[in-house]
Amino acid sequence: MTPIKPREDIALDELRASLKKTRDAKVYRRLLGMIHLLEGGSRQEAQAKAQLSVNNFRHWIIRFNGHGIAGLESVKQTGGPLKISKEARDGLKAKVLNGPSADEGLVRYRLVDLQEYLKKEHGVSIALSGIWEALDDLKLSWKTGRQRHPQTNEAAQDEFKKNLH
Repeated sequence: MTPIKPREDIALDELRASLKKTRDAKVYRRLLGMIHLLEGGSRQEAQAKAQLSVNNFRHWIIRFNGHGIAGLESVKQTGGPLKISKEARDGLKAKVLNGPSADEGLVRYRLVDLQEYLKKEHGVSIALSGIWEALDDLKLSWKTGRQRHPQTNEAAQDEFKKNLH
């Protein structure tokens, strides 16, 4: 297999300027490897400077040739598609915001309660971590107010506080 040569239309000064500006260590190493290769250094030394294997270094050369310096940036992985539909997410948000009803016998929802709700109401089987991420995407916090016992007598507590002094 013939080694792929990096493009030469980008000046070494421009690559060095990008090297000084970058804060990402991986991009820094990739730039070092490209600069070494464009200066006439050996491919093995360039791979060592970039701390990449032969195949990965080849991949980054292809990206560099196609997109220039921006091609050496890491691409954020988006992950797989969401398991929860928009309808199910809206239902989940409404359920969390409204809180548990009196007939549910709960003070607050736990992740397993929401997991059961999604399975029963929407037929979605999802891990607890997936529910956690869905709540995070919906901008819902896991923090709750201080719990109160269902048989708390607030009037008696207020009376106690008044008579304390």
